[in-house]
Amino acid sequence: MAVSIKSEDITPLCPFCEKEVDELIEVKRGWFSINRVFCCPHCRKIVGISAGAQ
Repeated sequence: MAVSIKSEDITPLCPFCEKEVDELIEVKRGWFSINRVFCCPHCRKIVGISAGAQ
C-alpha cells in the first residue's frame, strides 16, 4: 500500500493548551543547553527535544 503525503499550509496547535503555535521558544539553560528543548510560547510546556550537537 502506498501512502501519499499532502502538503498544506496550516498553523499547528499545541498538544497541551491547544492554542495556535506560530513560533517555539528554545530553552538554553542548564541541561537544556546541551540538548535543544522547544516549548510552547503560551503554556511553556515542552513540545519537542532534539539531542546532539547544535
